Amino acid sequence: MSTWDESIVAFNRLETRTWDLLAALGWASHPDPFATVRDTLRELTGRQHILFAPSGQCAIAQVLSLLPQREVVMPAYMCHEVKRAAQVAGKRIIYVDAGKNSVNATSAEFAEAARPGRILLAAHVYGVPTDIEAICELGRSRDCVTIEDAVPAFGGRRHGRLLGTFADVGVFSFQQSKRLSAFRGAVIVVNNSEILDPVKLGSRRLVETQRAMPVRELVQALVQNFATIPWVYRTLTRPLLPLRETLPQLLRRYRREPAPGRADHQAAEARPVPRTPYYTREMHPYQAELVLRMLRRIEAIREQIAHLAAIYLEAFRGTPIATFLPPGCDNGGLMRFPIAFLGKDRSEILRRALKRGLYLQVIWPRLLPEASKHEQFPNALWAAQNVTLLPLYTALSPESAARLAQRVIEIETNAPAIQELTPASFASSQDFAPQP
Repeated sequence: MSTWDESIVAFNRLETRTWDLLAALGWASHPDPFATVRDTLRELTGRQHILFAPSGQCAIAQVLSLLPQREVVMPAYMCHEVKRAAQVAGKRIIYVDAGKNSVNATSAEFAEAARPGRILLAAHVYGVPTDIEAICELGRSRDCVTIEDAVPAFGGRRHGRLLGTFADVGVFSFQQSKRLSAFRGAVIVVNNSEILDPVKLGSRRLVETQRAMPVRELVQALVQNFATIPWVYRTLTRPLLPLRETLPQLLRRYRREPAPGRADHQAAEARPVPRTPYYTREMHPYQAELVLRMLRRIEAIREQIAHLAAIYLEAFRGTPIATFLPPGCDNGGLMRFPIAFLGKDRSEILRRALKRGLYLQVIWPRLLPEASKHEQFPNALWAAQNVTLLPLYTALSPESAARLAQRVIEIETNAPAIQELTPASFASSQDFAPQP
């Protein structure tokens, strides 16, 4: 295979271009960038109460810590940092399964657990919208507070309305891997000020914080932008990628196993706040300037992401590769493109892809509940064992996306079949057709 195969692309490239990183250094000579970002987001969301936080996980923990409800209902398949945020806030966690043929927990899964006096934490996993209107209506009818984790779905819409503006509270993130990458930082959108006092939330911090220029993160972003230039990635970066697993493997080998704790569904006292920058470092005006630069081109970003997603969808139509985008999905807000290989071993697919220079990603191979409870969440467990992600970023060319999809199809076709992994309660390979 040629070194110049355009299907060999970086899994993620920052939306903050090198020019953005350098131009934002002029933040000191500009009017207050926080005020400008706040005003821009107010116009975009149609909401008045826009508050900044150190990170998405910290924002969720801050919101939860101010709510009197003791129980939070969340998907069993989502980012583990959200679980930690609930534990930091001292909430008792109740998990719900993912929907059939979905990466999300939908209103159908929330229905039984939506009891009066609980918090419903809905998420748009990988930027794929869940049926958030129905979840919010369920919350209103059951006297529940709703929180919308729109961290991976910035700019996404459902029926024309921006994700993050449906629930009582919405959360966006500017973490390094997210659509609007500003190293860290987050925004809390208060959609219902009767549920949560914006003034109190704006002044609330779980631990002492400080603000400092993110010099190290800036250098890392410049390095990442250089390392993911297509020519550099194919010739220099890709051959070195296997080495990045060496150090974590060594650390895991010598790391002491933590003592077993109580079951998640029983834990209700607050855990210590992690002393990491995600909780202790406030956003810097430089980061606000970065966000502002990307907000000014958000429609162009959405258009390119939707175009790339359409290429993937068309490529996988009529193949055994399953896709998870619901009919009418706004693809412009996707963070990653989730697929699954029905009747094939994911690890074998990934191994074969690596041999061809393709690094496909798996983010959450395990569920949030303890292992002894996994059988209670068959759809979420299936997703954790089978979902693979394809890249979506504006620097990815349509031609490279099309070639990547074709390589994935070839790899899947040549991989040996195994006994169907899908649990009985989930779709079989016959009823799980790629979404139109």
